[in-house]
Amino acid sequence: MMDWLRRLVGSSDRKDPVPTSPTAVGTTPLSDPLFVPLRFKPAYQTVVWGGRRMEVFRNDLPSGPIGESWDLADHARGMSVVVDGPLAGTTVKDLTKRFGAALVGPSYTGGDFPLMVKLIDANDRLSIQVHPDDRLAKELKVGERGKTECWYLLSDGGELFVGTKASVTKESFAAAREAGTLADTLNRFVTNAGDFFFIPARTVHALGTGCLIYEIQQTCDTTFRVDDWGRVGLDGKPRPLHINESLATIDFSAGATRAAGDFEVHADGRVRALARCPYFHVDEHRTKRLNHHGTSCAIVTCIAGHGRLNTAAGFAPLTPMTTVLVPAAAGEWNAYGEKNTELHLLVTTIP
Repeated sequence: MMDWLRRLVGSSDRKDPVPTSPTAVGTTPLSDPLFVPLRFKPAYQTVVWGGRRMEVFRNDLPSGPIGESWDLADHARGMSVVVDGPLAGTTVKDLTKRFGAALVGPSYTGGDFPLMVKLIDANDRLSIQVHPDDRLAKELKVGERGKTECWYLLSDGGELFVGTKASVTKESFAAAREAGTLADTLNRFVTNAGDFFFIPARTVHALGTGCLIYEIQQTCDTTFRVDDWGRVGLDGKPRPLHINESLATIDFSAGATRAAGDFEVHADGRVRALARCPYFHVDEHRTKRLNHHGTSCAIVTCIAGHGRLNTAAGFAPLTPMTTVLVPAAAGEWNAYGEKNTELHLLVTTIP
C-alpha cells in the first residue's frame, strides 16, 4: 500500500469488527473494509420524461416513468448505500466522511464524494438547461460546486442538443425563447451507441427523445431550466423555469466535444481516452483482462459482458449496466471476462 494510504487507513478511529460476506462481494478474513470493491443500491428517479428501458437489465425498477438511476451518488435526493460486503448499509456520505482520501484519493480536500454516476433513459426530451461552473455556483449561492458532465450513449437513434450555433448571441437566444424557436439556436446531433459527449459547465444542452446514456458528472444537482418544450410535470403543472439565471450562466461560445478518437491497442486490450478534465478522467476499455494501477479511486461501469473485478482482498461481479467503486486504499485491481470473453468497461478516475 502507498505510504499516504497506510497513514490514512492506519489513523482511522473505527472500532467495529470487520466481518466477511458469504454472498455477492467476496472478502478474505480480517481484510480492511476499504480493500474490497463496493457496490450500491440504485436510487431511481421518477420524472415526466422518463421511460421503462432499464427493465431490460434491472429487476427492481419501480412503476412509472423512470428517467434516472443514480448508481453512485452522495446527494440527499438519491443517496447511494453499499449493498453487501463488510460496509453493507453504509451511505457514500458516511464513507466519505469517515475515510476521506483513503476512499477518494490524494486529491480529496474535504466535503462530499466529488462525482456522481447515473443511468438515464430519456423517453421524451429533457428541458433545455444549463449548469453553473464552480465560480458561478458560489456567486449565485446555489452550492459549492458546479456541474461539468459527460455522456456515453448506449443505444442508437437518440437526439442531443448541445451548445449554441456560432451566430447565436444572448439577445438572439432570448428572442428565440420568447418566439418558441429555441431549438433552432442549438446544435442538434443524432446519436449512435458508443458516441461520447463532454459537456463543460455553462454549456446549454438537452437530452432528446430516445437517448439511453451513462452520465458521469461532478456532484451537483443544480439545474437552470430555460425552456421545457411547453410541457407540464407529473403534477399537471408547468415545471419552474430559471430564465434570468440561465441567461447569466450560458457560455454562448461553448460547443460540443464529441469523442472521435480511435481505440488504441494495449497489452490489456483496446482502450480509448474519452475525457480529461480537472474533475475526472474517463477511459473506455474493451478487454478480456484489465490490470489497473493508480492512486485515486476507480469507478468501473460495466457496459457489456460478464466477469469479475478483483482487489487484493475481495471481488465483485461485473454485469451489464452496473457500477463498482474501487476505493483508493484498495490499490491495484484487475477485471476479467468470464470464460475468457470480452468486457466492455468505462473506468473513471479522479486527477
